[in-house]
Amino acid sequence: MSDDPRLPLVSFTGSTHTGRKVAAAVAGRLGKSIFELGGNNAIIVDGTADLEMAVRGILFGSVGTAGQRCTTTRRIIAHTSIAPTLTERLVKAYQSVPMGDPLAEGTLLGPLVTERAVGQMMHAIEQAVAQGGEVLVGGHARPRGRTEFCGADHH
Repeated sequence: MSDDPRLPLVSFTGSTHTGRKVAAAVAGRLGKSIFELGGNNAIIVDGTADLEMAVRGILFGSVGTAGQRCTTTRRIIAHTSIAPTLTERLVKAYQSVPMGDPLAEGTLLGPLVTERAVGQMMHAIEQAVAQGGEVLVGGHARPRGRTEFCGADHH
């Protein structure tokens, strides 16, 4: 698609590494491109937001499609006036997420696909904490085969 001159515009969402390849190919034929790279997609919640709807949207955007699309939600930018209430509601929502075998009925969140992915997740959590973040639910790798709720042993 990147090389196809019939496509005047190519929109790509994914890794920065692959985005560079797509950009070079599209630019090589003087095509136009739009990119969303690096996987740090945010949901912005302003002070007038319907918090029930915001929580459902955030949970779906971060858990409901985890690993199934490149635009999974990874950040929330919330107005200070609603941040404490939103945080409280999100903690409760994440604690109720059933984790386990993705083929089992009732499971909403399956495992990461590789040990490398687990390592990358743990590194991202370590970076967030080092930058002043606080882990409110989960925050650690689970042994293989454990099926339980996300927040069963939250911090």
